[in-house]
Amino acid sequence: MTVAEIAKRAGVSIGTVDRVLHNRGRVSPKTRKRIQDIVNTEGYHPNALARQLKRNRDYRIGVLIPELKKESGYWELIYNGILRASEELSAFSFKIELFEFIRPERASLTAAFKKMMGSGCCAYIIAPIMEEETRALLEGEKSQLTYTFIDSPLPGTRPITTVAQDPFRGGYLAGKMLELISRSNGPYAVVRPYTEAFNLNERARGFNAWFALQKDVVLLDVVCPERHLNEMPALLHAAHQKYPDLKGIFIVASMGHQIANFIYEQGWKKDISIIGYDLVTENVQCLKEGKIDCLISQRPEEQGRQVLYQLYKKIVLEEEPNPQFNMPLDIFFKENLI
Repeated sequence: MTVAEIAKRAGVSIGTVDRVLHNRGRVSPKTRKRIQDIVNTEGYHPNALARQLKRNRDYRIGVLIPELKKESGYWELIYNGILRASEELSAFSFKIELFEFIRPERASLTAAFKKMMGSGCCAYIIAPIMEEETRALLEGEKSQLTYTFIDSPLPGTRPITTVAQDPFRGGYLAGKMLELISRSNGPYAVVRPYTEAFNLNERARGFNAWFALQKDVVLLDVVCPERHLNEMPALLHAAHQKYPDLKGIFIVASMGHQIANFIYEQGWKKDISIIGYDLVTENVQCLKEGKIDCLISQRPEEQGRQVLYQLYKKIVLEEEPNPQFNMPLDIFFKENLI
């Protein structure tokens, strides 16, 4: 039995198991006994782990994601999850190096990517949310990279693992939920910012696919240019003028609170059901106030935590990680908020 298997069986971190096995650090007597009982019963096979510990090396991991404070703090949640995992795996000296870029500026992404490539990190965590640019940057790298994706898959690339939701299924679920909540057959609108993001486009495609099964449902695609998000109110006005009987809106990104507050200020909310994405603070507040009817969560902190554990599996245990780590589709109403 490996350290990872012992930790899972005991319900503790890998670092805690390491402290017990090597009799160092503080561990409660109850936890120590539980771990020791598992080892005595199942045995312990150090394999690659012992070799890595003896090397006493640091594992520097580059993280390429948008600015932490933007997009309602969504990326900060992901980064916090990565840091949490590095603390849990502290016995293996993971060092996290952050490389932020400004979304959707191509030059900013390119500069951050090149800086990361020159950092000497042994592996990389990348948010491939600018589809064409990320693919081109990876294809332009001549050296063999050990990298993972977080938040979104990206077809045509070869990460060792992708930790994300299935975005098509997320949009499909949103369509089903919006129909149930609004109790109508539309018209409905899907709001898409950042149209260069594969996962956001897939959510919109999944949403449309749900209503393709229905008859005579009018769907409106509200697309806002990436560099002109301040034009969103005018676009929503135009949509409402074209379809004054609009019954529902699905926002594919974490900016749901901005749309919801605008709809509420216009006095349209009583007729329009709204589904958004992500449990960021502003969205949660709108959900509590009834401005948003439902949120789909993709557990950003757990995404961050799991992506580092998959790298740990690859570069420390020398095992193959899961090629696709699918996050669940969590649905929240104000009644089941914790």
